Amino acid sequence: MQAIIGEREVSSQKLIEVRNPASGEVVDTVPSLDRDQVREAIDVAYNSQEKLLAMAVAKRSKALLQIASLIRESLNDLAVLMTRETGRPIKSSRGEIERTAQIFELAAAEVRRVMEGKYVPLDAYEFPPGNERRFALVRREPLGVVAAITPFNFPAASFAHKVAPALAVGNTVVFKPSSLTPLTQMRLATLVLRVFPRGVLNVITGDSTMIGDEFVNNEKVSLITFTGSASVGLELASRAVKQGKRVIMELGGSDAMIVLEDADLKRAVKSAVIGRFDFAGQFCNATKRVIVRREVEDQFLKMLKEELKKLKAGDPLDESVDVAPLISEQARDRMREFLEDAVKGGGEIVFQIDVPKHGNYFPPTVFKAPPKLKLRALWEETFGPILPVIPVDSDDEAIKVANSTEYGLDASVFTSNFSRAYEIATKLKVGTVVINDTTRLRWDNLPFGGVKKSGIGRESIVDTMTEMTETKLLVYSI
Repeated sequence: MQAIIGEREVSSQKLIEVRNPASGEVVDTVPSLDRDQVREAIDVAYNSQEKLLAMAVAKRSKALLQIASLIRESLNDLAVLMTRETGRPIKSSRGEIERTAQIFELAAAEVRRVMEGKYVPLDAYEFPPGNERRFALVRREPLGVVAAITPFNFPAASFAHKVAPALAVGNTVVFKPSSLTPLTQMRLATLVLRVFPRGVLNVITGDSTMIGDEFVNNEKVSLITFTGSASVGLELASRAVKQGKRVIMELGGSDAMIVLEDADLKRAVKSAVIGRFDFAGQFCNATKRVIVRREVEDQFLKMLKEELKKLKAGDPLDESVDVAPLISEQARDRMREFLEDAVKGGGEIVFQIDVPKHGNYFPPTVFKAPPKLKLRALWEETFGPILPVIPVDSDDEAIKVANSTEYGLDASVFTSNFSRAYEIATKLKVGTVVINDTTRLRWDNLPFGGVKKSGIGRESIVDTMTEMTETKLLVYSI
């Protein structure tokens, strides 16, 4: 596939191979653009904003609905493409494509509410003098050029979460997908540009460091929205803020699932399996640690083992397959390092699933780990199918262990006592707490994000639109 800059599809002599992580085969190639081409894309986006603003809000809203329809018309083709480049099981890919269409519909519905502004009769205020002859209007205006950077793991939904709100409120976009999984997003961009004018959305591929640097230093970029690792995102944000740019950072997580002794263990086990092993655990809000009361530890592990036996590994295009490969050989090797560190440090492997020998598969693994062990899998973000189970003796200890990492994205608490769950939830240093369900839940129009190194700001349709607009006060003296 080729990059999209304005009216043109752009290639380069240097190409990036996109490989199927389940088989290693090359699915397609994309260009590795140079800095001048990246600058051209930003210039085109900057110069195209007038075309976008010439579309009234109602017309932009209608266009977003048209895009949702186009996505559904191509749902199966997009799902197959996404499975081939990500290794995500096809039944899961179909769900994400449908969700992507719904995100565009949500943006179409909510843009009126975000942009409506308000009238303020200033004679209600004593100061400054003369307010009886003044009134004010508060309005929201687009920032300009939004530079978007996305990770490999949920290409369709992440594309929608950045592009739909930006276009809805009148910002143009320069979009940089992950080089590991750019194809679904590039195909989605072609659907967007069947409805919106060329130039308002530009898609560039290439060296992440160079492109990020250009986004930071180019004065025509007004906001950078980034989803990815904490180390990269925070470094990017610190430099961007110094340039006076807005940032939205959705970063990593080490999400804890707390299972108390009065929990519904069957429900907790199913939630742990979904939370940790869906798409091989390659989500920022995957359940990365289970903290269980010692009274039910043995029973929980026994039930977890039985539930894991039901998972099927194999070709992700097979409708019955549950277990996905990791995105790359490097990701697979990193999981080996995490598990070796856990075993060497005193962790005890409880169970593993057999997986194909070819491709980037890593066996879903459960291990026991007392909280005092200093294991990488307990404190770092483990982006793969390794689940540590940590026994604790009290609720306070569970809270302490849950809060012990530098991340604070999501957490879940399983108990039959709502008051107890509520008290624990108020003490967890995270952005979202889910009671009696998996951490792997996200509602697209509710605030999503975290504290500490898990992010800056919140994403949702309305929250993102608000972040991507500027408040302007207009005062009129009669």
